[in-house]
Amino acid sequence: MRVPLLKAMSMRARARAHGVLNESRLLSEVVGRAVLLRAGFRSRSDARRLNDTLIACRRLASPSSRQRLKRAVAPWVEPQRAEEWRQARIGWDRYYREFDLAKPELHTSLLLKAPGPGGEKGVLYVSFEYNIMRLIAHHDARRLLEEYLVVAASSWSPTDYGVFANYAGLSDDPLFAGISNPADMESYRVMGPAVEPVPLMASDWIDPRFYTPKPRAEREIDILMVANFTRFKRHWLLFRALKHMRPDLRVTLIGIPSPDRSADTLRAEARAFGAPQDLEILSNANIDVVTANQCNARTSIILSKREGSCVATAECLFANTPMGLMRDAHVGSKAYINERTGVLLSERNLARELSAFLEASDTFQPRAWAMEHITCHRSSERLNAQLRDHSLGRGRPWTRDIAPLCWRYVPSYVSADDERRLAPALEDLAQRHGVRLKKWVYRPH
Repeated sequence: MRVPLLKAMSMRARARAHGVLNESRLLSEVVGRAVLLRAGFRSRSDARRLNDTLIACRRLASPSSRQRLKRAVAPWVEPQRAEEWRQARIGWDRYYREFDLAKPELHTSLLLKAPGPGGEKGVLYVSFEYNIMRLIAHHDARRLLEEYLVVAASSWSPTDYGVFANYAGLSDDPLFAGISNPADMESYRVMGPAVEPVPLMASDWIDPRFYTPKPRAEREIDILMVANFTRFKRHWLLFRALKHMRPDLRVTLIGIPSPDRSADTLRAEARAFGAPQDLEILSNANIDVVTANQCNARTSIILSKREGSCVATAECLFANTPMGLMRDAHVGSKAYINERTGVLLSERNLARELSAFLEASDTFQPRAWAMEHITCHRSSERLNAQLRDHSLGRGRPWTRDIAPLCWRYVPSYVSADDERRLAPALEDLAQRHGVRLKKWVYRPH
């Protein structure tokens, strides 16, 4: 069914316009500098100045601006002044509005190691930012941190620096913060000793055992896009390109609908941009269905201009499916793209470049590269080494390693034996500190 001309023009204009201002690096820098300047006005309350500082943390990217920002933040993350963040609840409102901060239990989190004798600390892996805020809002975090190191997984780049600020001063040990983009390694240092960056992204924790790639000649999907249906995923770029590509292409879109965008919305948008292909759109598919499609695709793409690490990229590499990401994107897993794993694409020539990508798809070796660099086993070893070296450097024992973890839609134990072994320690965590890790179950919207 064709979309009326005026409606199609309106849909194309809205799709193109969304995010343009947020994606402007120049505008972000200008706003960040203005807000940081305002944060220096001593006539304003400390709470307002600190809120402005958090905005600047997310906005500023240039090295000179980050240096000024670090000087502004430094006094407020020292133990004697850090309590101000928590007393005034700086940065808490968003989590009450969007993430139900009123609930105390932690989702998508794992106990990786129990505390031991002689001051040996346990390890708690917490994802994402809202769970760290729940830990601070509802529990005696200072007492908890006497017995545990906390590793946080971020969900976006730039992250919400309010989480880091609220953690400051609670422990002599830093918050070990996983990154969502290689650029975060330097950006996180604005929070100084309160945070130690961990050079691992959420997309670095895939277990290759879950992926059984189909032979290239047997694959049935030409282009796969695994992305939720929100506007920042920019499906419209694909639809615009498809207008100039073969009409018999087999294109599959898999994702979770948003409140204002469903499968029907995507179909209407595709028609508005003139895409002639018969798209297959799967909503709320479970992880096994997603995996099967990833193992059955010739190519896969992500078109976001900015997001977090994008776990779907790594999943496709283990499915031996080459990936295409945008050349100018700020997406963590873009760091995985090389001559063995995929291509970087441009908006201007997307149709031509996608066609060439399809033609060359059999020449890539993405799974082999992923097996060498980003398995959950390798990442668990790297995290364990960082925590071990930190503990030994502080004069504390380290006699047992962490349980290896992987991401299978949510953080999970690699071995069921570890889950059973740590069950008593998990109950002890709940009894002694009131911290309960609720097993996360996906429920379709």
